[in-house]
Amino acid sequence: MCGIAGFIDRSEPDAGATLRRMLGLIAHRGPDGEGTHFEPAHGFAMGMRRLSIIDLEGGWQPIWNEDETVGVVFNGEIYNYIELRRELEAKGHRFRTHSDTEVLVHLYEELGERMTSRLRGMFAFCILDKSHRWLLLARDHFGQKPLYISAHRGRFAFASELKCLLTLPWIHGTLRPDAFLTYTAWLSLPAPLTHFEEVSKVEPGQVLRVPLDDPGGVREVANWRYDLTAPPDLAEIGQATESLDAALAESVRLHLRADVPVGVLLSSGLDSRTVVTYAQELQGAMQTFTVGFGAADSELQGAAETAREIGSKHHALELNAADFASSIARIAHLLDEPVGDPACFAVLRVCELARGHVKVLLSGEGSDELFGGYEGRHAGMLATMERTRTLRRFGALLPAGAFASTSRWQRFCARTHGTTPAEIARLRIEGLPGDVTAPRGMSSAQIAEIERRSEAHAGSVFTAQRDVLSELLCFDIRWQLAESLLQKADKMSMGASIELRTPLLDREVAAVAARIPSALKLPPGGPGKLVLRKTLARKISEGLGRPKKGFPIPLNEWLAGPLREQVEADLFSAGSAICSQLDRRLLRIAWDDLVAGRWDGGRAFFSLWLYETWRHTVRK
Repeated sequence: MCGIAGFIDRSEPDAGATLRRMLGLIAHRGPDGEGTHFEPAHGFAMGMRRLSIIDLEGGWQPIWNEDETVGVVFNGEIYNYIELRRELEAKGHRFRTHSDTEVLVHLYEELGERMTSRLRGMFAFCILDKSHRWLLLARDHFGQKPLYISAHRGRFAFASELKCLLTLPWIHGTLRPDAFLTYTAWLSLPAPLTHFEEVSKVEPGQVLRVPLDDPGGVREVANWRYDLTAPPDLAEIGQATESLDAALAESVRLHLRADVPVGVLLSSGLDSRTVVTYAQELQGAMQTFTVGFGAADSELQGAAETAREIGSKHHALELNAADFASSIARIAHLLDEPVGDPACFAVLRVCELARGHVKVLLSGEGSDELFGGYEGRHAGMLATMERTRTLRRFGALLPAGAFASTSRWQRFCARTHGTTPAEIARLRIEGLPGDVTAPRGMSSAQIAEIERRSEAHAGSVFTAQRDVLSELLCFDIRWQLAESLLQKADKMSMGASIELRTPLLDREVAAVAARIPSALKLPPGGPGKLVLRKTLARKISEGLGRPKKGFPIPLNEWLAGPLREQVEADLFSAGSAICSQLDRRLLRIAWDDLVAGRWDGGRAFFSLWLYETWRHTVRK
């Protein structure tokens, strides 16, 4: 696990100083050491910061092939590296280390740009091919590892964190004028968008080639996307649970590979219970970690009960509003770009707690998107979309409406003329303007613009699948999972110098999930993740009915209480970036509704507070 960075710039007078400056900003991702490489003839430099997990003595990067014509800097873990190494050695490749990183250079020699099809892991890497004079960059299939790039006026740069790129003199850090509204509504931006005009995100599953002699000629050479178009062939619950059980056991076994201690991030729900159950079957009693907030729906009690049931060595920490407020600037800095999920705080603090005991944590991230969790949300969306399909039969008879209007008749007409992708995007809005029947904090023009963007963003994220639930799941996998949940997990865990692994997002587990019909994921009336529940029920009998919580934070209570004065000062000050982009009067009405308990708007206002804080951290 590392942080990586590099650039092509023939005009750079001191490549070493520039690269060291970039790497210094991501030292938290790799506190154990640093490696660099320079190609002065091409103005190329690449480097890494290392968090030693596998082959502690020998896995230093960059790592090269036998004749040092192919080298790599790599962030992540390749869990099937032992199996790949055996195949490659059988074909004559010679290895110098025992690290998973070295597999990449030899696999590239065999398969070139198709190499990611054989990788089970999380990764962002840059391969230098001296013979062909190009770079190959790739981001893992689900987007667990971030990778930012910039190609501008004959220069190119990449990094694990966006802040590295902002140090380069030719990247001016100009904010995209259209990014704020998208973030305010959806709380994250879909790839390849970032908040900066000159920087983009490599998409999950994407492989890029960059010529050293033409740094602006970035070309996509491969792109993998999770797909649920094929008819499911695991239609019986017994078949499905047997296949899923085997895939989970294999995935957790691979994810436990490490030369350092491994623990489990434990909540009170099904996902982490699944991971820790399989882990303890393979490795015995694990160390488990959780945080909570002393509220009635906190994770603390449920996680403690789970720990007692399984016999893990459990560590817990109770947090409060003062902890939350004191952490927001650090969260904003680590995120690079705002992600409006208040659970960032919980993930950061639980990883800091774990860092005193282990170097690797397993988590249950990804289960809901693969197996049909979020049953309340998905059931509501499915019901709404079914009503819309009925309405569209009368579309030719009705005038087009506008969602900017609060008129029920106009919204009714607009639904009949909209598209399914745009409706999914609109239903996934979690910030402002909130409920379409009572929109808050935005002008009519801004609400209309959000509706337009629902269509535009959906066009880049949505693809038709075999049924509506599959479309909802794939939409979430490509946007919310990749650019919100996994970014939160990566940036917060790396901020604590912890490697966070997600066994449920293994490609083979995902392949099994793709073979399971929607009726065995979210049957009518629930419960969600039925096949996962039935699979775990083969092993345990207690704790299966605990509700999903996801590190809940008493956000409305804190914002209306102990944090009210600080949030008001930050958001409604004379120099507020928020009030320069939203209507101050409408925003104040929304805030007053939150404080008075008339609106559950805590998440929306947290996202605004985080954005305001972030704007102060990124000024060049």
